[in-house]
Amino acid sequence: MPPHPFGKSQRVRRRSEFQQAFTNGYRVSSRYFTLILLPGAAPPARLGIVASRKLGDAVRRNRAKRLIRELFRHQDPLGSGLDVVVIPRRELFDAPFNDLERDFRTAWQRGVSRLRPVHAD
Repeated sequence: MPPHPFGKSQRVRRRSEFQQAFTNGYRVSSRYFTLILLPGAAPPARLGIVASRKLGDAVRRNRAKRLIRELFRHQDPLGSGLDVVVIPRRELFDAPFNDLERDFRTAWQRGVSRLRPVHAD
């Protein structure tokens, strides 16, 4: 078991939650991912992953999901209360983990910085 388990409270799980993110969320594209950020109600940031068959067979899709969950675990809680839906790209499989981590962090920070001025009270 990983040192930081990925519990149900940290996941976007329902179809309606994914639909809401796609409809109202803010998209941030990067080299390896597309992130869709939506301010949520609950304090912990939640992750949803959309790995379609275009990404590859089940083995490749599951590997992409594991990598993304690991990147999310290591992410600083900059966007507490965010729902984040990640759509991986095929280039993800050829990249070293350090590049993935840097790309994910950059996309996350870019998205959070653009959301803050809009939702600041």
